[in-house]
Amino acid sequence: MSDATPIGPPESAAAMVVALRSGATSSRELVERALDREQAWRSQTNAFSQVWADEALADAARVDRAMAAREELPLLAGIPVVVKDLFDVAGHETTGCCAAFAGRVADRDAVVVQRMRAAGLVLVGKANQHELAAGGTNQVSACGATGNPWDPARITGGSSGGSAAAVASGVVPWALGSDTGGSIRIPAALCGTFGLKPTWGSVSLEGAMPLAPSMDCPGPLAATAVDLWLLYEALAGSHVRVPDAGWIELPDGRAPRVALAQGFYEAFVHPDVAAAVARAAEALAGAGVEVTSIDGRGIEDSRGVWSRVCFPEFDAAHPDLRSPPKRAQVAPSVLEWLDRGHAYPEQEIADAAARRTQIAAWYRERLAGFDAMLIPTCPYPAPPAGASQVDLGANGMVETDTVGPGFITCTVNLAGLPAVNLPAGRASDGLPVGVSLVGLDGHEETLCRLAARWEAATS
Repeated sequence: MSDATPIGPPESAAAMVVALRSGATSSRELVERALDREQAWRSQTNAFSQVWADEALADAARVDRAMAAREELPLLAGIPVVVKDLFDVAGHETTGCCAAFAGRVADRDAVVVQRMRAAGLVLVGKANQHELAAGGTNQVSACGATGNPWDPARITGGSSGGSAAAVASGVVPWALGSDTGGSIRIPAALCGTFGLKPTWGSVSLEGAMPLAPSMDCPGPLAATAVDLWLLYEALAGSHVRVPDAGWIELPDGRAPRVALAQGFYEAFVHPDVAAAVARAAEALAGAGVEVTSIDGRGIEDSRGVWSRVCFPEFDAAHPDLRSPPKRAQVAPSVLEWLDRGHAYPEQEIADAAARRTQIAAWYRERLAGFDAMLIPTCPYPAPPAGASQVDLGANGMVETDTVGPGFITCTVNLAGLPAVNLPAGRASDGLPVGVSLVGLDGHEETLCRLAARWEAATS
């Protein structure tokens, strides 16, 4: 363990590591606090689909006994975490919060869960999610809708909405989510947390229920940028280390370069989100980052392309859901995704695959010479549950079916690139807003360093 003081507030996971190793707290105390907070927030957020109090307390007790005996333990041993209901945890149901999968008990852990256990984390339960990850609101779930901790009458975003709500409400310092069209970054933005969509393929999908396997991506949500990096390292199976304050610098010592993308990223954006992007650019520039505006036009068709990639893969991944007994247990909006995927002509699917390649090239061309691209995360702050329209001010009223929470985020999934949501302050009504940094393949650490630099600059 590093002797350096980690970046982050007292409730950060990194600070919990220090407190545990110094004897200032115990794993049992941290888990008990998580369980107490989950119970206190349950009626407002409904963030958990399963809570494993006895199991978590037993695991925490084992960590505490090992620490008392001065046994060598993984750095993150004893810190509580919650797992999205999309991932297998041995002995527990994996339903994707869909009634059609009730009773589906996993006989082994997903690879990412194995890695979290190997890192010493204590699993306190499973997080509620949008049914089968097929949506961006977390209002559709066999476990009930998830409420935003800032205003339970508003959406958390999804599909990792329960994971974001659990972190935002302080139940746990971090959580496991997944991202196919923005499912980590959307709820991170709307609930005010950090969230990382890694490079596609950098984190194992084995043991995860599929949505669209060519875009599905496990990843972390966390209270701080350093916590985000620590959990990502654990999920990727890397050696975990607590960075010090100097970690925000790039290894080669040069000033980071960030491209501020315009065009597409301005057309359907709420004024408060646009203001957050401008503030983030200013904060990064003030922290020694070279920020340069670039042309963001050319990917306006991304949402339609994404649908023609995602929906057929979703349909192919769940053929059993076409049969009447199962079909009756699936939400109508999720069935619509399945049915549309089943009906797309082969030529449309092939055309979408070709266009996807062009969109991926578009991102890589514009990132050439830059460390990241700065864009909005969601077009607007969290709307009320069930809202069919959102007022974007000068950009007019938009239908949420047309410009949904994932309207911007899904473009990055087509490219397979990593992206991190920064909790970029508050809208005029006090709700969180988020901005994203998109990076080059395999540059998760660079993104987290930039996120930590922005975090330090904005306090």
